Amino acid sequence: MNSRLFARRRETFLQLIDPDGVVILPGNQLVARNLDTPYPFRQYSDFYYLTGYEEPGAIAVMVPGSQRYRFVLFVHRPTEREILYDGRTSDRQFIQQHYGASRVYFTEQFEAVIQRIVRRDRPIYYPYGWQPQWDAVIQKLFLSRRSGGLWPLIDPLPIIHRMRRIKHGTDLQAGLLQAVAITSEGLQAGIRSVQPGRWEYQVQATIEATFLNQGAQRLAFQSIIASGPNSGILHYVRNNRQMQAGEVVLMDCGAEYQYYCGDLTRTVPVNGTFSRAQREIYTLVLHALKTGITACRPGTTRKEVTRQMDAVLQEGLQRLGLIERPGDFKHYTIHGYIHWLGMDVHDVGGYTHEGEDIPFEPGMVMTVEPGIYIREDVLSRLQKARVPQDQLERIAKKIQKYLNIGIRIEDNIVITEKGNQVLSANLPREIEDIEAIMKR
Repeated sequence: MNSRLFARRRETFLQLIDPDGVVILPGNQLVARNLDTPYPFRQYSDFYYLTGYEEPGAIAVMVPGSQRYRFVLFVHRPTEREILYDGRTSDRQFIQQHYGASRVYFTEQFEAVIQRIVRRDRPIYYPYGWQPQWDAVIQKLFLSRRSGGLWPLIDPLPIIHRMRRIKHGTDLQAGLLQAVAITSEGLQAGIRSVQPGRWEYQVQATIEATFLNQGAQRLAFQSIIASGPNSGILHYVRNNRQMQAGEVVLMDCGAEYQYYCGDLTRTVPVNGTFSRAQREIYTLVLHALKTGITACRPGTTRKEVTRQMDAVLQEGLQRLGLIERPGDFKHYTIHGYIHWLGMDVHDVGGYTHEGEDIPFEPGMVMTVEPGIYIREDVLSRLQKARVPQDQLERIAKKIQKYLNIGIRIEDNIVITEKGNQVLSANLPREIEDIEAIMKR
């Protein structure tokens, strides 16, 4: 663990808040899955970003105006069983040294200690509404005492999220580049494993085994392996269908490495060769992807890049005869094309500020992922949108050969001083390259 990285983040954060303030930031708790089995624990991203501490049940306190309490960790006191079964530690001196804390206490000491730290009314930075257990404590200690003074309660998360929106070189090296690289390796293995008669979950197993073999700690999100009609379901995760020749399979997957996420998508023909109809839709989506990536540079915005990609997809769908009214392209594209990427797969930071689009800056990491989904229900959705009957009849004739073709192509990029860098450039996306891989 690079404790200096977390210390630099904390110092940057403390420079951005009221110097008289006190920050109280809880981490995640263990959550029961069933009976005595918990879900695998994953620390709250904002908590980890500032502390590096990965154990459940902790809370951090930061006081910019105090060296004694500048960074205090309150940690769960492990039971004897937790020490024996889970390898938890009760060594506070080790925790203090390893994580660079000013002080370390057990969580049952929180109320007594925090009242020593906060002796008078001052700004309290606390993300109210995230952890009900701690909300009740904050309510009792501060909100109920406002008759004795002003205790402004301020949400610290927007400040942390603005920091997280920009990834510096240390962030990239800390895990983000590796997360994308592992995701790319997994998808390449997945592409090679696709063939008629195999099951979606078998491709999933190949991809996820590669992630683990490459050192990923967990999945960034549930793997989407969507073949045939499933390729039109955006977040299909059942992955229990047998793939058939003549279909496409859409693979949207992500590895998580050191709390950073990859998120890549490739769509390939199950039999290894794109049909003419599949090739037409794929080529259109790929053109939109390249247009979007080219447009991503400092000063532009998510809205502007989306506008350019929309124009490509709209024109292409009209040319194929799948729409006649320009605005109807949205019935095929369905979702947005860009989102931030980082410690969360749909990362924090927002896309507007005070009603204005946030311009791209160097260090912003994002996905670019256009898609076209020609679902069985598209004609009924066009009808609900009051497309004239004569247009519907013409579209119905054109659409038959494209039904159940869902194509999404997704790359991960970082904005640079002069444009952008495609972090997933080694993952093939050209038709010829995909077909060549599948023939090996």
